[in-house]
Amino acid sequence: MDLNKNRLSQIFTPDYIAEFMVKNIKQYYISTHNESNINEIKILEPCAGEGVFIEHILGEGFTDITAYELDQNLKIPLLESYPNVELKFENFLGSDSNEKFDIIIGNPPYLGQNYNAQIFQELVKNYSVCRKYFVGNMDLFYFFIHLGIEKLKPGGLLSFITTNYWLTKSKKTGITLLKPHIAKDCFLIQYIDLSNINVFKDAKGQHNCIFILQKKHEKEKQKKVDKLIDVIQVKQGNNQFNEKSNEKFFTDILNNENSPHLLKYQSAITNKDLITSNGWNLKYPLDVKYLVKKIENYCRFNGSKSYLTDFFVIRNGLILIKDEIFVLKENESLKIVDSDMFIKIDNTFVKLNDEEKQKLKKMFKSKVIEPFSYDKSEFSGYLIYLDKNEFKNKNLKKRNEFTEKKYPNLTAYLNQFRGELENILRNAKENVKDIYFPRRGSLITQFDIEHKRKLVNLEPYYDKEPKIFFSYISKSNAFGYTKDSYYATSDTYFLWLREGKNDIDYLFLLAYLNSKIVKFLFKAKNIMIKRSKTKLEEEIPIPNISLFRSPYHLELIDLIRYFTLNLTQNKVSIDTNKLLKLREISSNIYSQILNEKNPQSIIDMLFIRLFDLVDKDIDFLLEKYY
Repeated sequence: MDLNKNRLSQIFTPDYIAEFMVKNIKQYYISTHNESNINEIKILEPCAGEGVFIEHILGEGFTDITAYELDQNLKIPLLESYPNVELKFENFLGSDSNEKFDIIIGNPPYLGQNYNAQIFQELVKNYSVCRKYFVGNMDLFYFFIHLGIEKLKPGGLLSFITTNYWLTKSKKTGITLLKPHIAKDCFLIQYIDLSNINVFKDAKGQHNCIFILQKKHEKEKQKKVDKLIDVIQVKQGNNQFNEKSNEKFFTDILNNENSPHLLKYQSAITNKDLITSNGWNLKYPLDVKYLVKKIENYCRFNGSKSYLTDFFVIRNGLILIKDEIFVLKENESLKIVDSDMFIKIDNTFVKLNDEEKQKLKKMFKSKVIEPFSYDKSEFSGYLIYLDKNEFKNKNLKKRNEFTEKKYPNLTAYLNQFRGELENILRNAKENVKDIYFPRRGSLITQFDIEHKRKLVNLEPYYDKEPKIFFSYISKSNAFGYTKDSYYATSDTYFLWLREGKNDIDYLFLLAYLNSKIVKFLFKAKNIMIKRSKTKLEEEIPIPNISLFRSPYHLELIDLIRYFTLNLTQNKVSIDTNKLLKLREISSNIYSQILNEKNPQSIIDMLFIRLFDLVDKDIDFLLEKYY
């Protein structure tokens, strides 16, 4: 198998990184072992490259060194430079797992399985460790971690520099086997977050980390021993490569120097907290955890914490067979004259009947979403939205005939592209008779109080019901809202109420989701929306309004609703009559509101008071850690 430099996108480790990692793991090993003779410590480097790790391993006095390198072009220079090292010019993934080491250290190759399926098929075919641990959506370096764990002696240490995505990934991703293997057989004892600096000069998409695993002894497994996780964050960085400043960061870490650009703490997450199906939010200091817990205390229903997923089904917007066909552009495939609409069929514009006009919906992309609202002027076109369940209890042929009869011009327009639409459906292994309808996003599955499954048609909800929505890629809490007609493509997520949760207070919830409190939770819980909503669903707690009972709290909630309603309607003026009761209860907050011009800031202030928090505490933690 030719896993050459180009196919592996091989990028060698900077010297200062290798030096740091070797010295760092030596410090950890000496502090946790009674080994007095350094020559007795067996070290493995699974991907030697040009020998940068070997150089520093030798420099630290280690002598029992084994190294693997696949690139045959490096064989002669490595043999000449390191004659006393046991060098093996073969794939590390084919090595014997029964050969054990005290320390394993290196920079394994990164290669995503999604776009390199053939390489992974070859690996699975040729190596038992790859057959054992292969899952979809994984990265090549996962195999190196798996085999490294197997080759460690109990108490031994493994330190790799990798991308950090695997730590934040959750279920349904490539970590299905990796995290359970780590949690079962190892302690994660150190995590160094390098996502704010560019470590490799020529590499793309750098979000790197260095971590140390320690292999568990059998007694530690039996007794369910727990260990703390040391965390170091490099704060400063503009994601530009700067070798000099990078070297200084790592020197300061080794020398335990105080630096304004480094954060050192023990994570509030310990090894026993590492849930193997979830993301691992290791950057979670104790003072941050304390504030999160204080917020979550107001998010309990019947004694249990409740999260977004307990109230809402979160689903993408509409997935169409082909956007360019189903979304009509004005003055291209659609003309609007006064109240009449004309669609282009065979180069002629044909007038739509009244029922057909009702089936054209303004379509929006996620870029229009703003906190509390959306930009109504930036719609992308008019969506042809026909409901495949409108004619119930009909076979597909009859259903299409009824659809064509009721909407003759819309279906005639779509039939111009029949061959293309059918091919798309056929290639997706979907029903080719569904060419008139959205592929997904027009229905959701709900369960009634008897847990019976039912399909809910979303057209009435898109048209008229209150809707909260957000972009499918976002690092911040920006939640839009409307009660008007709002249809969106799959780059938008919608919050659809679960069956039986119809008493939700939309204005209060909308304000909360856009508040500074949730902004803090996004940072504290490392919530980033990247086409996946799992962390948002399972990590954002929902307040229980019934816990706020005093006249003071009830007045704060009423004002939150009032200012939220203003924001949804783009009103900026304040009706001071709304504040009269507050003036009687708290003249201090009354004065602060009058002096504050920004409605969002007023809402944040009200939530801070409602949750009995201190605004400066949140600002301090955001500034310190994020």
